Amino acid sequence: MFGNNNKESFNGTAPTYVGKGMRIEGKIWGMRPIWIDGEVKGTIDIGSEVIIGEPAKIDATIRAPTIKVNGFVEGELYASGKIEIMSKGRVHGNVTNLAGCLIIHDGGIVEGQCSIASEEKMKSLLPQQFPKLLPEKSTTPPKVIKAPENIKDITSKSAEESA
Repeated sequence: MFGNNNKESFNGTAPTYVGKGMRIEGKIWGMRPIWIDGEVKGTIDIGSEVIIGEPAKIDATIRAPTIKVNGFVEGELYASGKIEIMSKGRVHGNVTNLAGCLIIHDGGIVEGQCSIASEEKMKSLLPQQFPKLLPEKSTTPPKVIKAPENIKDITSKSAEESA
């Protein structure tokens, strides 16, 4: 998960995508990468990579191993790995990550405090586990619903009942 050496590999998988024109308010969390070109207000806790595209407008606290910003972010950034501010990236807020893991490209802007945290401190800043997406398997078998064999029978029965 965050900062663990035995990370899951997501090579070849498409990231979750929040497109331009989409707006999400609340919490976003998960293990797979996410690419955001839309608007997000709240918190973003991801177990892999967060990519903020050029048209994105983010008002959120972001926690992930890797964060790449090429849009606008207002909020705190916490990364157990690399934070990269691309040439069109704008961050208004504090940035916290491990030593030597902050990259600001020509044109990228950070208005806030940049802090270096130890691995121990970073573990306390990042979520250690995520809630389960689905409930545990049920011991009761699913209910079987039989479909009518002939749809004509149903329509004729309902016509007779209404008459």
